Order: sequence, then structure tokens, then C-alpha cells
Amino acid sequence: MIVLGSRKLSARQELFTAASVALPVTAHAHCPVVVVREWEHTVVAEPYLVVGVDGSPASQAAVDFAFEEAELRGAQVRALSVWQRPLLGVLDEEKALGECRETLYEAVAGRRESHPDVALHHEVMTGHPVEVLVRESQHALALVTGTRGLGGFAGMLLGSVSQGALHHAQCPVVTVPARDDRPSPPPH
Repeated sequence: MIVLGSRKLSARQELFTAASVALPVTAHAHCPVVVVREWEHTVVAEPYLVVGVDGSPASQAAVDFAFEEAELRGAQVRALSVWQRPLLGVLDEEKALGECRETLYEAVAGRRESHPDVALHHEVMTGHPVEVLVRESQHALALVTGTRGLGGFAGMLLGSVSQGALHHAQCPVVTVPARDDRPSPPPH
């Protein structure tokens, strides 16, 4: 794991200044990266981690990470899947929300058996993924995301939700690459 401190920079400053190390390190790391902002962070009485779930391989790795860290810290996991209404076209909203629920249930299936002491709360929410995850993680120990989700382009190293979380979250943000993106451990 890599842990970085980060000053609050605007999106423009993150892209165009040498002061930004969080985005490039997060985008290229083959291990989880934790970015801790400089402001004071308040956690509620019952600690929890928020993890964003979209069904992608990186999202699966993020769910695993969230459960492992929650177990170590005596915390709960709030697994959230966020559905965003399309700008154009007619869509069966109930069917889309049902598919989101199914993806979410599949993503967390079996985690309680391997982490029986971790309380799980999971929910499908509607809105912009960055806005919802940032809002819901305001008092969390951390917001955990994958590095690339299902909506990104294959050449993108860091998805838009992960980037948005790094810019706007008021708690530490952990980005976790998909297991396929991690190098094999050296032989012993």
C-alpha cells in the first residue's frame, strides 16, 4: 500500500502543476493507494468504510479491500452502487435499478462468511456517482474505489469516479487496482 498526503488542489491544479503527485501515483500504482487530505476529518461513533460497487474487476478488488480493512479496524462496510439516469433515451428505470441491485448483491456475496465480524449495509442509490459517494462517505474512515470502472475507456488509467473522489472527498480515499493490474509477487 502507498499512503500519500495531499493538499486540496483544484482539478486544473491537479492536472497542470508539478505539485500534484496523487493522480499519477494512483493511476500507475499496482497496489492500493491511500490519499489523505490535510483537513481535519470527523468520524461518527460507529466507524464505517464506504465502497463504490459497479461490478468491474477493480470494484471487486475494492470490495475485498474494504472488508479486510473494516475487519482490522472493527468497522462496518457500506457498499453502494449508484445508478445515474441517462441524459438521452427512454429507459426502464425499475429494470436498471434491479440490475444494479443484482450487481451489488453479487459483489458482496460471500464476504460475510469470510469476514463474519464485519457488519454490511448495502444500497443502490440514484444520482451522479461522484456526488453520491462523496456525500455518503463524509464521516467514513475512508472511501474505497476501484481504479477503473465499467464506464471508462480502456486506455484510461484512472476512472472518472476515482478522480472525482480524489478531488472532492472529505475523508481519506483508497483506490484499489483490479487484481489483473497487479504484478505477481516475487518467488520466495
